[in-house]
Amino acid sequence: MYNKLKADVLFLRGEHKQAREMFYEGAREGDELASFNYGYCLWRGIGGEYDPKEAKSFFAFSQNMSGGEACYNLSMLYMHGEGVTKNMKLALKYMQMSAENGCVEAQLYMGMAHSTGYMLEPDIVGISMIPYHKPMYSDRVYLAGNVEEDKEEDERFTLVRADARTAFYWFGKAAHHDPTYVEELVAKGQFLYAKCFLEGMGTDINRDKGTKIMFIAGKSGSGEAVNFLRENGITAQMIKSESDYLLNKARKKHE
Repeated sequence: MYNKLKADVLFLRGEHKQAREMFYEGAREGDELASFNYGYCLWRGIGGEYDPKEAKSFFAFSQNMSGGEACYNLSMLYMHGEGVTKNMKLALKYMQMSAENGCVEAQLYMGMAHSTGYMLEPDIVGISMIPYHKPMYSDRVYLAGNVEEDKEEDERFTLVRADARTAFYWFGKAAHHDPTYVEELVAKGQFLYAKCFLEGMGTDINRDKGTKIMFIAGKSGSGEAVNFLRENGITAQMIKSESDYLLNKARKKHE
C-alpha cells in the first residue's frame, strides 16, 4: 500500500529512484497526488528517464486535484511543446482551470494576461508538490524569429482579450490567497491589486484603499511595494494615523 510520508522522505533524502517507484505505486492505486508526483518525476527526469509525454497522462489524471497545480503543469507542457504538440489554446484553457482551482501562480498569470491582452511567457514554468507546493522559476531563454514563432506570437495576442475588470478579479484572488508556502507570490498579488485601486484599473480609483493594500504587500515581502511606498514618502505611521482618525470619527458619530 502506498505510503506518502515514506515516499516524500525518500525523495528529500535524495533516494529519487525509490521515491519515484513509490509514487508510481500510489498512482496505480488511484492516488491523485502520487500520480502528480510521478508525473513530475517523469517531466523532470528525476529518478529515471525524462518522459514528458507520459508525464502529461499522469498530470491529466490529477487535473481535478484541489490547488490547481496539475493543470498549471499541463499548461506549461502545451505552452512549450514538451511531450505534446505546442498548443497555446490548450495552454490557456489549463491555465484558466488552474486559476479557478486556486493556484496563485495561475491567478497572477491570468491577471497579467488580461491586463495586457497577451499570453506572456511565465516566470514560473512548473510546480512541484514534493512534499509541498513549490514554484519553479524559469532559467530558459525563448527566442523568436521564424514563421512558426511569428504565428504563435499572433496567437498570444488573439487568444486573450485585454479586460481590466477580469485582471482586477484575478489580482484580487491572488492577493487574498492563503500565503502558506507562496507568501512571495501573494505579496505580488497584493502589490498588483493595490495598483488597480491606485490607477483605477478594473475598479474605481480608491487611493486610501490602494495605499493600505500596498503597505500590506510591503509587509508581506513585495520589494515593488516597498519601493512604491518609499518613492511616494508613505510611512506606516501615516497609515496608522489615518486609521486612528477614521476610527475616532466613527466613534464620535455614534456617541
